Amino acid sequence: MAEVPLPDLWTSQLTTFFRPFASLWETGARSADTRANARSYLLGLLLPGERKSMEPIADRLPLTTVDRIQHFLTDSPWPSDLLQTRLIEVMAQRFASAQGALSLDDTSFPKQGRASVGVARQWCGSVGKSANCQVGVSLYYVLPRPARHADLIGFSCGIRLYLPQGWSEASTRRERARVPPEIEFEEKWRIGLALIDRVRRLRVSHRAVLADADYGRSLEFRHALRERGESYALGIHLRSILLMPLSPTGAPTRERPQNGQQLLAELPLTAYRTVTWGRGTKGPLRMEMARVRVQVYVGRRYRGTPQGPTDEVGWLLLERRTNETKAYLLWGLDRLTLRQQSQLMRARWPIEQGYQQMKEELGLDHFEGRTWTGWHHHVTMVALAHAFLMTVRAKGADRRRPLPTLPKVRKWIRAQMEFPMVTVISDSTDTGLRKRMLDRLLALTDSQVRLQGTKWTRSRTTPQ
Repeated sequence: MAEVPLPDLWTSQLTTFFRPFASLWETGARSADTRANARSYLLGLLLPGERKSMEPIADRLPLTTVDRIQHFLTDSPWPSDLLQTRLIEVMAQRFASAQGALSLDDTSFPKQGRASVGVARQWCGSVGKSANCQVGVSLYYVLPRPARHADLIGFSCGIRLYLPQGWSEASTRRERARVPPEIEFEEKWRIGLALIDRVRRLRVSHRAVLADADYGRSLEFRHALRERGESYALGIHLRSILLMPLSPTGAPTRERPQNGQQLLAELPLTAYRTVTWGRGTKGPLRMEMARVRVQVYVGRRYRGTPQGPTDEVGWLLLERRTNETKAYLLWGLDRLTLRQQSQLMRARWPIEQGYQQMKEELGLDHFEGRTWTGWHHHVTMVALAHAFLMTVRAKGADRRRPLPTLPKVRKWIRAQMEFPMVTVISDSTDTGLRKRMLDRLLALTDSQVRLQGTKWTRSRTTPQ
């Protein structure tokens, strides 16, 4: 029997998806190797496995090594920024519409030690308290489909590491982590604004910018969005904002503005309405909503902003829950009904789902390197893998049925990749090759069973 070559696990779907990005890895004298390593890393992220760090990825693939993967992430000069830009262009062409929204948020990566780039003791959403972690600021495109909330389509519009102030002033730490000299401390909202500006330069169609109160509380961020003509629906802290309620004609209804918490306390229960904003797997999705036309005031001089009324006139949207009331400030969305505003506000949450999918399915938080370049290479490749899964998922669109979940899509892809490996195991006359392929196949399926010599063994860590 003729010897069977090592299998290429690349599928036709991956080939088609990869084509618009291939030229971005044509850098340096070893561009062919860089492109091959990009294919391997993307494949490694898509394959199942408890860990998506460099060594486990190399263990699952028949045509790569740990050294090649490490060089691709930490030393190869390919531009993650340009890849993120190309990803926005490709995905926007397929999915963007005038109904889409840009959701801004940050996500945390718990870390031990002090050497990993950007790590510091700061608020860590992953553990719900201040802890040692890295924080990435991310922009996510959401295409709402209110008929079935679970069918929301979304993709990454960029992610960048937040560099705490202590890092920007520590030259030795910066040098060891290879932080570029032009990178200095920036507030998270400024990083987010830069990501939004990139989407604007690319003329990606969207309706509004969405973010939680960590961004919405910034007077400067909201002002910057209005300067750009960007409509927004942002979470706010009622205690820290001064508001003047307005009548339908735009006239103030009070002599003086009031704290948002005071406005909430005076609002009658009759102001709330039950809004059906979508349909979930168990039926209609409803919430108690109210809205008040308001103008934002500044109670004291704030970084050049004079005291008194501002040009920020919009809607205060209030969501009454069992144990709290959430508040959102909407600007530039006056023509929307309360239901439409509620649907748009809810469209922010898919970024949380996107983070969860990228972490659980693709190892967004599994990078074990320490450098600025390595971190951005890894998260950019994860965003690329997520976009591929979302593209495959969207092809299964059928108005009569829900879209398949991302885990189900990944199972389809795995099934396509298992077949060529089984073929090698069955047809090869090389005992050593067959054993290596069998080990790779078992690693691919996350099995703890291994062939040691002529005997099957099970890892001691495997539950009995």
